[in-house]
Amino acid sequence: MATVLAGVNKDDVIQYVLAMLDELLTAEPAVAGAFHALLVSSDGYNDPFGPLMKLLTRSSLYILEKSTSLIGRLLAYKSHVSYGDSHAEQVISRHIATFTEWVMHILKAVNPVDVGDSPRVQYALAALQLLVGTNTGRAACIAADGLPTLCGLMSGGERTTSSSLQLLYQVVYSLWSLSYLPEAALEMVTSKVGLVAKLVDIVKCVPKEKVVRVGLATLRNLLGTGSASAEMVGVGVMKVLGSLQTRKWADEDIVEDIEFLVAALQVNVANMSSWEVYAKEVASGKLEWSPSHKSEAFWRDNYKAFEAGGSATLKELVALLASSDAQTLAVACHDLSEFVKHHPEGRRLCTQLGAKGPAMAILKHSDPEVQKYALTCVQRLMVINWEYLGGRDK
Repeated sequence: MATVLAGVNKDDVIQYVLAMLDELLTAEPAVAGAFHALLVSSDGYNDPFGPLMKLLTRSSLYILEKSTSLIGRLLAYKSHVSYGDSHAEQVISRHIATFTEWVMHILKAVNPVDVGDSPRVQYALAALQLLVGTNTGRAACIAADGLPTLCGLMSGGERTTSSSLQLLYQVVYSLWSLSYLPEAALEMVTSKVGLVAKLVDIVKCVPKEKVVRVGLATLRNLLGTGSASAEMVGVGVMKVLGSLQTRKWADEDIVEDIEFLVAALQVNVANMSSWEVYAKEVASGKLEWSPSHKSEAFWRDNYKAFEAGGSATLKELVALLASSDAQTLAVACHDLSEFVKHHPEGRRLCTQLGAKGPAMAILKHSDPEVQKYALTCVQRLMVINWEYLGGRDK
């Protein structure tokens, strides 16, 4: 069939051949092994994958859908043929790299808001799910800048329509598959894309059970990789897991993963000081009313810690005054107020970092709670002896 594809150019003939090959592979998946056997037996000079790869430039959506699916299935097939260090191995590696780069090009080209309405993205994600089922495909995905691309799709668009939830499932499924490769898992944790926080947000907010399942499974795979466990605790995963424990799940794997994560992360909670938990939360870019924020003892014991590492946490806290999340804004304003209250040089340090302007701008925010905490924050930033403004806080 590859020979037939190489010799024709008419769309209707190509569509017929692709449909036949699709039926054949569906009925007998082992047929894919013949493609690999032919490539190896000819040492890469008789290439049955080449004609299919060329079809990726076609404008016909049917041809694009079928060729994308077929290439994904053929390249992901676990062939028993040994490539070894041969020219055939170079050819198949080049195809895997080229196809992965093409998939990423499709995924990068679409606006995340419109992702649910793009047939090309649907085809590309379906093929990627197949490809990252192998270590070779996983490595190719990471090499093709796949991680930030997938993370970008996680936060785009609404999570309510069936198409958007399906695409989110495919994205998280691909990340779950990636997490089985140690090098990919480490990249997922150490990169700056905030993957752990996004996964926690997804299992917290998305109602679809299958999305929650792959999200939890991915978090479980990342346990013990780099700082993943501490980061999970820092972004509030224990509270999320506690909430998930109260729900009824049809899938027993979800219940098992929740219990496993709780048991594993309790060790981290016990070993992490309240300051470490707080610093991780600030670094995540999203704040919640966790106990430390309104604990007088926390601020009394930790206000000096904000100066560590060149005031890194304080800088991150000030930067959160530009957040688009109302709760994060309210908590950030509250925390800066507490810092100024407890640190003798708090007002000066916050002023040096440019906190006044953003805090004053937040006074006009539409959320009453944000306005309330922003007002207190501005008062303490503007008045040196703030305790005399309306009486000392009790």
